[in-house]
Formats: sequence, C-alpha cells, structure tokens
Amino acid sequence: MPRSLNARILVAAGAVLVIFLGVAGFAINQAFRDNALSSVQERLKAQIFMLLSLANLDPPATNPMPETLPDLSLSVPDSGHYAQIFAGAGQPLWRSRSMLGLGVQPPPEPPVGEFVFQQLVSSAEEPLFCLSYSVLWEAGGRARPASFVLQVCEARRAYVQQVDGFRRSVSLWFGFLAGFLLLVQTLILRWGLRPLRAVAIEVRAIEAGRQTAIGGQYPRELRALTRNLNALIAARDSHLLRYRHALGDLAHSLKTPLAVIRSTLDATPLEDAARRILQDQVAQLNDTVRYQLQRAATVGRHAFAPPIEVNPVLERIADSLRKVYHARNLDIVVEAAPESLFYGDQGDLMEVVGNLADNACKWARSKVHISVAPQPEKQGQRRRSLEIRVQDNGPGLPEPMLKEVLRRGLRMDESTEGQGIGLSVVRDIVEEGYGGRLHLHSKPGDTCVTAVFDFD
Repeated sequence: MPRSLNARILVAAGAVLVIFLGVAGFAINQAFRDNALSSVQERLKAQIFMLLSLANLDPPATNPMPETLPDLSLSVPDSGHYAQIFAGAGQPLWRSRSMLGLGVQPPPEPPVGEFVFQQLVSSAEEPLFCLSYSVLWEAGGRARPASFVLQVCEARRAYVQQVDGFRRSVSLWFGFLAGFLLLVQTLILRWGLRPLRAVAIEVRAIEAGRQTAIGGQYPRELRALTRNLNALIAARDSHLLRYRHALGDLAHSLKTPLAVIRSTLDATPLEDAARRILQDQVAQLNDTVRYQLQRAATVGRHAFAPPIEVNPVLERIADSLRKVYHARNLDIVVEAAPESLFYGDQGDLMEVVGNLADNACKWARSKVHISVAPQPEKQGQRRRSLEIRVQDNGPGLPEPMLKEVLRRGLRMDESTEGQGIGLSVVRDIVEEGYGGRLHLHSKPGDTCVTAVFDFD
C-alpha cells in the first residue's frame, strides 16, 4: 500500500472507478447483446410472416412460393439470409435460392402457432440464427389440415460484427471517461489536500528553525491539529526550560552541603584511615551527583529540533582547549564538512565533543584531531545521521580496559581511571538521547572515539 495519503486515495478511487466502469460496461454490453438478439428475432418473425403471406400450399403445391420474393436477399446465393419450408416430418418442400449448395438442419416440428429460436450451423460451417414456425394448412382436396414448418435463418456474422463494434466503442469511450475522471479526481485531491501540504511545509520550517510555530489559517478539520502542535512545541520549550532551572537549583543545593562536609573533614582531626574513607565517599557522592545531573540534562533528539551548524561549535571548543592546554603546545585540528548539521540541543553537542576532546587532550602526546561528517543518506530518511570522530596520538588503552570502558550500564564507581564521568555522559547522550552508537578503537599512538547520532 502506498505511504502517501494522496496516492492511497487515488489508488482507492481509481480502483473503485475501474470496477464501477467495468461493471457498467459489462451491463451495457450485455443489454446491447440482448437487444440486438431481440432485433434478429423480430426480423426473422417478419420474414416468416412475409413467407406466409406469399405461400400457396394448396395441393398439389408444386411451387409453393413465387419466383420473385420481396426480400431480395433470399434470392442471392450466400447472402446470409435463408428460408425453407418443410411438409410433414421434416420433408423439404421449398428452399430459397440463397441456399444454393447449402444445407441447414431441419428443425423439430414445433407446436402449431409457436416460434422456436435456435442457433445452428450450416453445412458450410456457417453459424446461423434460425426461427421456426409451424402452421396447419386447410385446403380443398385434403381430408384434414396439413402441417407445414417454415424456417428462416440469418448468418450470425452481422450480429457478431455489430456487438463487437459496440463493445469497442464502449471500451474506447469508457477508457476516455476513466482517464478524464481520474484526472479530475487528482485535481480535486490536490486542491482538497493542499492545507495538509501547507501544514507539512510549516512543520519543516519549524524543524529548520525558520519559524517557531504554525501560523497559517486552515480549515476547521485541521485547526485542532495545528493548535495541538503549537501547544506541544510551547510545552516542550517550557518544560525544558523549567527542567534546566530545576537541575541548576538542585546542583547548587547539593554542592553546598558537600562543600561543607569536605571542609569539615579537612578541619576536624580524624584518623587518616577514617578521613580517607569519608573523603572517598564524599568524592564519589560528588561525582555521582554531577553524573546524574548531566545525564538528566540531556535533551536528546526531538521532532522539531532546528539544525545547528557544527563547525562554529567545534571551533569554540577547540579554542577553549588550546587555552587550557597551552603549556603542552598541543596541535588541535578541527575538520568539519560544510553540510554537517546537528538536529538536537546545542548543549548535548558541546557535552559530547567537549568531553571527548578534553579526554583526548589529557592523553595526547602532541596532536588531537576532531572531524565531523554527515553519513550517507538512507532511503526514507529525513535527516542524515552525523558522525563525530575524535583521535589522539596518546599511549592508547589495553584491550581489557577498552572492553570495560565500553561496557553498557557502567556506573561511576565502576569507571576505569582516566575515562571517568565524561565518557559515561557521552555514552548516555549518544545512545539513549539520540539512539546512536559509540565506538572506541585504541592502539599505541592512535586512539579514536566515534560517535554516530541518528536524528530520525
């Protein structure tokens, strides 16, 4: 079934139209066949009545019909019109000149005064329509009335040609009518579905960031849809803003007690073992709070996310890292394809690239390379996936640690040293927030982290 609403309606309407016209054409053709067949029977009846009016069946009845008949077709051989008279039980009494060299099966004697219609085949294999009529002839010289059967026949070829011509004409006109009606239906559907296409254009404009709400005037059937979409967009923005404010307040609320506990531990005389245990627990609690807050702050993909140009964001992050690691004189290179677009929250993009790049700078010997490029477009995809790759020439990670770092469900207290909260947040943003994939490849002198975002 086609996915397009316009195509679905056109297919359904076209199927109904074809079925309707097909049934109508069959009914009209059948009615014409029946009418043409009735016309044949009426013509044959008229010929029988003509023969009865001319017949002289009184004995000795050696020549029951005149030499010249009003219907000249009965006097022309192979004209397609034939007549003959039988006396008694199928004994030939007279044959029209058109039957020269031709034989037709005699009919069974019908009841007197009744017509019998048959479809027969002549001795020359010619299909015929035949009508028979039986009469009782009273005449002087006979002890009782004599029985005669008159039979007239007409070749079926004229009837077949007439029916075939009518069928071709009906098919031609119905085909033209079907095409015209489909064209009219297409135009009506395009006009009727124009508001839906306008809504789709406005939604794409919202996705592209060119407008913030649907503002067109639409029929009442679509007003509920447009109002709900606008309400959804407004609620999403409002909810995100409140959520971020709540997270900020929570962060401040938790940081102050943790700072007090830490300063108290530093100022209060305790045994070294107890102090270390408490300090480790406070540090772990602090890292857990930071991790959960950053994880909760992930916006993720959504249908109305406007596109963000990736290159300016990467350049800002690279400039900040060059200042932070100025003393190490790292070569931080940014390479972004011009068509690279991120459909999501800019904070998510900065969190991912910032964490990956900062981690690479910590371990790099001399160079960090950040590259971004859109993935090849897939069939039915509205937004191309985006691949972010961060490489460094550091010492790399051993294979057991590599598997541990990429293990799903990793918690802060299980994190491998050197990867910490950053990679966990990156993993959650990429895989949970955007349904993407995170890959880590490492060997001495070349560590590469690849994050692929899916926006559909």
